[in-house]
Amino acid sequence: MSSATSTTKSKAARAFATLRFYGDRLDPERISDIIKILPTKAWRKGESYFAGPHAGQLTGRTGTWFVTTEAYVQSPDLERHLAFLDRLLSHYTLGDRTRMSRLQTMMAEDGVKADVSCFWHGRAGEPPPSIPAKAMQTLRALPATIETDFDTDC
Repeated sequence: MSSATSTTKSKAARAFATLRFYGDRLDPERISDIIKILPTKAWRKGESYFAGPHAGQLTGRTGTWFVTTEAYVQSPDLERHLAFLDRLLSHYTLGDRTRMSRLQTMMAEDGVKADVSCFWHGRAGEPPPSIPAKAMQTLRALPATIETDFDTDC
């Protein structure tokens, strides 16, 4: 009698967060200058950019600047990804103003909005993470809306 072995493997837990700024008057260089990090992708309204192998070249309908934590945080713990964004946004002083203050001013002057997408995929039965209070406080102060995409294996 032979035994059947399942070839279905559980996916490893995975997490990342994406900080995105967008608006018709968005200047990607201005955001990079304030945050001191290069974006994962960025473009101005009306500028052509490569959207990927399936979509090819597109023209920006609005300006966009975003960074994903995948390249900076190697952990399936969403809290670590959000802590990275918290440090990126609020812990540095540039002259007499903080990064947060400079971003808030830029957003108000240029009509720029921000959001953070939180992605987490866990193993079957694993409870989804919660957004830490410190991250919520920082992101609301920016202000940025927070979106979540949480899922587990079946």
